[in-house]
Amino acid sequence: MIRGKVAWVFGNNFDVDFIVGIENISTTDIDRIVANLMRSYDENFRQSIASGDILIGGKNFGYGHPHPQSMMGMRAIGIDCIIAESYAFPFYRSELASGMKLFECPGIAGAVERGACIEIDQQALTVFNKTSGKELRMKAIPDIPLRIMEKGGLLPFLKAEMRYPAAKVPI
Repeated sequence: MIRGKVAWVFGNNFDVDFIVGIENISTTDIDRIVANLMRSYDENFRQSIASGDILIGGKNFGYGHPHPQSMMGMRAIGIDCIIAESYAFPFYRSELASGMKLFECPGIAGAVERGACIEIDQQALTVFNKTSGKELRMKAIPDIPLRIMEKGGLLPFLKAEMRYPAAKVPI
């Protein structure tokens, strides 16, 4: 069971590069990335969220180029879970590999508001909005993506699958 507060609700076809601003998509400076998270949307975003909060997206979330900076910043402040109606495949693939928990739930963007408390039941495949009392059904996650998510990303998954000690996994 994953519990958290909705940090933000994004619309359909959202390009995550806008989370840090186009001018920051080539930086690797995590402090600069974190300082610019959601700046164009809410200057107080960082003060209004807590570790464990959850992002919500509409259809085709992550549309555009799969630059990692925005989600690197989100993970750095403790947001490692997104529920979207659907994902752009390059975004899904790269964020799954990086350890982001990604769930698909039709209708989620219209069923929650920023600040709502939600519970994700991975076994029952449901999202329960504790604030409104509404429950939605999530899509099932295929076996390999689920195992990658459970291990915390592609590298930990490969280490476990290959049964190598962490220091001896060839990269």
